[in-house]
Amino acid sequence: MANGGCSLRTVIPVKPSLPVIEEYETARELEMMASQQQAPKLAFAGLGAMGFGMAAHLLKSGFPVTGFDVFQPALDRFLKEGKGAASVAKTPREVATDVEFFICMVATSAQATPLLFADGVGAVQGLQRNATIIMCSTVAPAYINEIQSRLKQLDRSDIRLIDSPVSGGAGRAAAGTLSIFASGEKADLEHAHPVLDCLSGKLYEIPGGLGGGSKAKLIHQIFAGVHIAMASEAMGLAAVAGMNTREAYEALKASEASSWMFENRVPPMLEPEHAPYSAISIIAKDVKKERKKKKRKPPEHGSKCM
Repeated sequence: MANGGCSLRTVIPVKPSLPVIEEYETARELEMMASQQQAPKLAFAGLGAMGFGMAAHLLKSGFPVTGFDVFQPALDRFLKEGKGAASVAKTPREVATDVEFFICMVATSAQATPLLFADGVGAVQGLQRNATIIMCSTVAPAYINEIQSRLKQLDRSDIRLIDSPVSGGAGRAAAGTLSIFASGEKADLEHAHPVLDCLSGKLYEIPGGLGGGSKAKLIHQIFAGVHIAMASEAMGLAAVAGMNTREAYEALKASEASSWMFENRVPPMLEPEHAPYSAISIIAKDVKKERKKKKRKPPEHGSKCM
């Protein structure tokens, strides 16, 4: 399991014949080129706050990555980050052509559907046989099963599908230390392990088949949303009470009441000039998915409630 990044040398054999070292600026570029000669080709769709960091980390770790995003400045930035090693595509179908893994990191299922299935340009139409779709977007568990059903309808059951939402923010995305909740067929998870391992600091394989990862992520997001809201309320209360908010933050951070979200989200509150970590609309979208889930029938009187 990755911790702070990954080295493909432990997974991918490196070919002995390499170009003359004088052609490369650094030893890191030489190592990266050697890895890319054997590493599986990746397509990465969704170069937003977290997606960009994930794609850039994969690229730096030796994976050949082609990026796609509807926002041209994101593509330009990815090309610049890649320093000649990255490539981009104009359509989802183009980015999916001739890759072993297609990683989806768009914000919503409403964006993922045309990305995958749009007539003439959808990624599924470009994927080679036995390619793998890694769904890193936070979506409703039922949506994962919908993707699987549509693949069957299109006679593309050969495509492997992994439900693999991620958590950790832009910083951990760029460092390759995300928490990943992965579910799917065991053989598919093993096949995708080098990619998931590279992106993760904590890789959880959730039992129960497709949809299990998304269920775990939605539960996780409920807790995350509560912590973000209460961190804001706590610091607002400290300000109204006339306390020094920086001193209050340090004291609370060292107490039993602290949490990762509190430590991560409060500093930008205290330093407004710092860029925000993520849009409030993202966590609101995730929590809304949980609220929309069909209510379960309450247990009968006397039954055990787990």
